[in-house]
Amino acid sequence: MLRCLIAVLAITGCSTDPERPPPLGPLPEPAAAETTRFRDDGACAQCHLVPDGASPLHDAAGHNVSPVLLWRSSMMALAARDPYYLAVFAEERARDPGHVQEIDTLCSRCHAPAGSEERAETGQHLSFDDMTSGADPAAVLGRGGVTCTVCHQIAPGNLGEERSFSGGFQIGYQRQLFGRYLNPVSEPMKLIVNFTPTSGAQIAESSLCGTCHTVIVPGPKGEVVEQATYLEWRSSKYPALGRTCQACHVPTTDETGAPITVLAISGTPANLGARTPFGRHTFVGGNSYMLRLLADAPTWAGTGVSTDELLASAMRDEAHLGEAARVELTAHDARQFSLRVTNLTGHKLPTGYPSRRVWLHVRLEVGGAVVFESGGVDARGAIVDRGGKVLPAQPHRDTIASDAEVQIWEAKLIDVDGAVTHRALDARRYGKDDRLLPAGFAPTGSDRTRTEPSGPELDATFLPGSDQLAFEPPGGIPAGARLHVELLYEALAPEIVDAIEEAATSAGSRFVDLARARPVTPVVMTTLEMDL
Repeated sequence: MLRCLIAVLAITGCSTDPERPPPLGPLPEPAAAETTRFRDDGACAQCHLVPDGASPLHDAAGHNVSPVLLWRSSMMALAARDPYYLAVFAEERARDPGHVQEIDTLCSRCHAPAGSEERAETGQHLSFDDMTSGADPAAVLGRGGVTCTVCHQIAPGNLGEERSFSGGFQIGYQRQLFGRYLNPVSEPMKLIVNFTPTSGAQIAESSLCGTCHTVIVPGPKGEVVEQATYLEWRSSKYPALGRTCQACHVPTTDETGAPITVLAISGTPANLGARTPFGRHTFVGGNSYMLRLLADAPTWAGTGVSTDELLASAMRDEAHLGEAARVELTAHDARQFSLRVTNLTGHKLPTGYPSRRVWLHVRLEVGGAVVFESGGVDARGAIVDRGGKVLPAQPHRDTIASDAEVQIWEAKLIDVDGAVTHRALDARRYGKDDRLLPAGFAPTGSDRTRTEPSGPELDATFLPGSDQLAFEPPGGIPAGARLHVELLYEALAPEIVDAIEEAATSAGSRFVDLARARPVTPVVMTTLEMDL
């Protein structure tokens, strides 16, 4: 009987620890919902999701590029079901119960924007409970994540301005859905879903993305920039080149780089005509780990998306990470060698929520035996020395001379006591931010104070677009040595999983159960292998 009970607890994710809250229960599955301004994605799928093999909404190679199909397995669609987000959200509320309403408003604005907007209309707010168990239209729409009828209704009025940040987008009441095409045929959409397709250049501009990818929150000592992806981009060379966020994350080219033309932008009616350019709504990023956690827990996550789709989306993210950087050997002699890492993205690498990190795993081998190593990991994804000991926090480094030294490009928030924290609302400032800068990085005004690095000030090789690192193995470089290099990425360090468990919330318990079952595994972004 005891053995059976233990097996049941393992399957359900429940804990036998009496001090640990039970895991957050299953999230409701997607459902139909409509308000005066928003509709669920199922309404859009009536025309913008076609079966495989159908002629509309397929590229020249025959791949199905239906917007709803590609979007629904992305982290944009799953933003309100992300178990890590829910865990941190719950922890912020538990840490400051006197400001739960403000935290709910702040944390739901970009992850559940339609529901947040609906609640704000009546002077209320979308709560954590609404998001995880609510049944009214605002709650259902909120759980839909960043939906079609949110992004495509954002008006151009304040985009790129300070007041647009932290979810300050503006949505009108005309039920206009903006797109990149001139003179769209409007009657079918008006008839079927009561929205009017409208030409709007802003849908393809980075400033639209910047409304939620610039997050500035109130901290105990003033504002804290939780993430500044848009500010990083507009301080780089890419605006001058006309290279927008959408160019990489909603690409208008297929996997071969060829421009996409679809025979029709919709499955209905059949006479709309060919459209180009056409953006693949993949919304690729650095969240493959979260997508795999969601794929592991279909009953709990309630995504309404197949495991195969989620895993395919995770693989797209990992392929995208494989295009984000380049590693090259710049010099070597009998004593040392130097590596340069080049950031090929339009923002810092890594960007976004400050739990992400990138580092070099370097090995020297002679005759197949490892004689020097830096940046290895254990089974939990923790960075360790050659003896398997988890390494402490690392400062920015310009030179690596032992297996206890690793260069980790990362952003670390610290609280008023100087301790590292993963909670933005507890943070005072960044204690370290030596993430790789984008090419041409030259911020001005408030962008400079909000995006300036912290840590590499004395490193002359830390430059816009790249960083160079010297390796000085003890005893030098043996004859016949072969160099093995991996540039590794993690969405979060396993130490954060431990910290969330200590916070003792139901959402935290759920996330920890999922993360323990699938430990953090680094994504190999790129490699280098050669004889020295």
